[in-house]
Amino acid sequence: FQLSFILVNAFYIPVTVKQGREKLRELFMKNKHVTDIRAIDMLVIKGQMDLVETANIWKQRNHVMMFFKDTVNPKPTDFLSKFYEGND
Repeated sequence: FQLSFILVNAFYIPVTVKQGREKLRELFMKNKHVTDIRAIDMLVIKGQMDLVETANIWKQRNHVMMFFKDTVNPKPTDFLSKFYEGND
């Protein structure tokens, strides 16, 4: 499967293949509401172009890592949460 080659061999991304598949599924599900055939064709073509660029290593490691952004916890807003966090 091409995903394991891309993550492990080509870019040395510190994520598992399972995490890569979950991220790929998330990207597909983001557009599940699209029903217009022209928009679907455009999304398919963009996805194929992205896959070719990644598989041919035309992208750099940081471009691939952008898909795996760290989640940022929101800063506390109320007094007690700030107090527990140690913020002023």
